[in-house]
Amino acid sequence: MLGPEQDCERPAEARAFIARLRLAEIEGAEDIHREAMWQAFGRCPSGAAGGACRAEEQRRFDARWEVERREIEAKYRDVLGAFERRCRAVISLFVWAVRAAS
Repeated sequence: MLGPEQDCERPAEARAFIARLRLAEIEGAEDIHREAMWQAFGRCPSGAAGGACRAEEQRRFDARWEVERREIEAKYRDVLGAFERRCRAVISLFVWAVRAAS
């Protein structure tokens, strides 16, 4: 039995499954990123004296997060593209059958 991410006969469910995986990976990576950033803030001086340090750490972490987020997005675009290429014939037949039944 195929998992929902591979089921060409239920493309909407497969796409939704891929979208949930993508979102879960982004949220997990964001949580890890945020924790690492807070740990970096802890190495800065406290109070106003550490303001510049915290701002620099945030800029650094934000730039790194943007790269990581784009990589995750690209990964799931590739996964979705591979699914659609693999299932193009089945999806076309499904769409045709739905239109014919309408």
